[in-house]
Amino acid sequence: MEKRLLLSMVLCLLILLVYQSYVERQQAEWKAAQQEAAQEGLDEFPEDLGMVDPAGDVASQAPTEGIRPVEEKVAQAPQDLQCEEVIVDTPLYQAVFCSANGRPMRWTLKNYQLHKPCDCPVPGFPKSEPPEMSEGGAPAWVERIHTQGPEEYPLALEISAGGNKRIPIREALKPDHFRLELNDGEAPERITFSGRDSRGRAVERTYTFSPDSYLVGLQVEIAGIEPALRQAGLAMRLTERIPEEDRSRYTFSGFMAFIGDGLEKEKEVDPGKPLYYNGNVHWQGFSDKYFLTSLLPVDNPVSSVNLEQRHSADGRAGLFISRLIYNIQPHLDGDRARFAYSLYIGPKDLDVLRDTGYFLDRAIDLGWFEFIAKPLLVVLKFFYRYTHNYGIAIIILTILIKILFHPLTRKQMESMREMQKLQPKMQAIRDKFKDDKERLNKEVMDLYRTHKINPLSGCWPMLLQIPVFFALYKALLNSIELRHAPFMFWIQDLSEKDPCYITPIIMGASMFLQMKMTPAAGDPNQQKIMMFMPLIFTFMFLNFPSGLVLYWLVNNVLTIGQQFVSQRRQP
Repeated sequence: MEKRLLLSMVLCLLILLVYQSYVERQQAEWKAAQQEAAQEGLDEFPEDLGMVDPAGDVASQAPTEGIRPVEEKVAQAPQDLQCEEVIVDTPLYQAVFCSANGRPMRWTLKNYQLHKPCDCPVPGFPKSEPPEMSEGGAPAWVERIHTQGPEEYPLALEISAGGNKRIPIREALKPDHFRLELNDGEAPERITFSGRDSRGRAVERTYTFSPDSYLVGLQVEIAGIEPALRQAGLAMRLTERIPEEDRSRYTFSGFMAFIGDGLEKEKEVDPGKPLYYNGNVHWQGFSDKYFLTSLLPVDNPVSSVNLEQRHSADGRAGLFISRLIYNIQPHLDGDRARFAYSLYIGPKDLDVLRDTGYFLDRAIDLGWFEFIAKPLLVVLKFFYRYTHNYGIAIIILTILIKILFHPLTRKQMESMREMQKLQPKMQAIRDKFKDDKERLNKEVMDLYRTHKINPLSGCWPMLLQIPVFFALYKALLNSIELRHAPFMFWIQDLSEKDPCYITPIIMGASMFLQMKMTPAAGDPNQQKIMMFMPLIFTFMFLNFPSGLVLYWLVNNVLTIGQQFVSQRRQP
């Protein structure tokens, strides 16, 4: 195999290994620079701005006279808060609210099972743990609220008044009914929680639920706004603890927001160093590999986001808190203010997010080659509609990609054969000018020109396929469509690793066979080193999603077929 081609294959492997970590490191450095610049801008304002938006767009000019500072712990509801369950049951989810404050306690997605065991039929392999079950004996659903006690329930309200003055709106509310069931085809229904807060203001929360959408409307109305607060901001909090099992170096779990035309992401936030985001906030919230919990401003002229993280004493990640902040003034009518939001708690399914709108489809971050990955995902789903099996859809998609790149692959093989024919002459040149590198390079280039061979022609076809590989890699790695999707036999979840490790081993063997069939050229020592590549890839793919391994395996088999046909046609 020609030297430059070997180097290009090594480059492919290195890019695969460092791509994710490199991008995350670059984003972290950029975010640090942005936050430093924001902090410098904050220093231009009075010290009492505190947690308010550093650009001064939200509540930055709020008068502090008459506003009593409140310690953070005052904003927390007591642990023994008496909550009766207010249950909303739809075909898509079940939401349970606390009757005392109108905030959600649990939110389960009914179309997504929490765990699906994948047993290996080969003797000697351990059996999977049985799936977690609900109290009624049905499979447990995915839970999207991870909090520790009532004080962490999401959608708490605060007044952002500057100078670290976060004034909690401590409501004592009652629902107009305790259970709501919606069936397919029915009209949207509402639940209203009404009452007063600790300062006597009348507060109303109205949720609007639809049976066919994960989007929930939320309107908050507060009456009795004091003059001192009318230039302040109203913050609605989202809270989340990222479970340890959702943390991975290959996928993202953490804060995510789409602001302006850019996607903001944070896996960790330094304690005591909150982050600020200003601009046209389309949505903000928390995302993991497959699901999104987000709060959306509705018809709001000015909004900003504040993000912090509180690490727990046991060293675990702790609690994320994001605040979506509105100016109160534009929403006032006398001493009464109305604020509109939408809440999306659901899957990161491309079709569902696009139908929902609000740029929620940008939550599916497919990396640098997103413009390739999303069409590939659309084609994959198209094939699934006819095959009803994502494993078969992956095989068909791989064949289609192989057909599209067949001219490039054929050109690569022809170039490698031409290079192989020149190996005796090249070896003679190396032996003759081994002590004169400059003359050696000149003679080699003259040999290429004489035989009209471009030494890079065998590399470019492979390099041109790298973006497609990475795009498909990201699409398969993050596609919720593959979650719990069965293929056949022992592979019952294409998003998880092969429980028997059979497909990675076959993939490694196919890669070894492919390299043995490739025309050998170049330094014999390099050839020996490259023979370790199948072993390296095998170990690397052992814990990759079986859907991705299936793609790579089928791709190898098709390449072997191409090489076999090409060699049979050689004169």
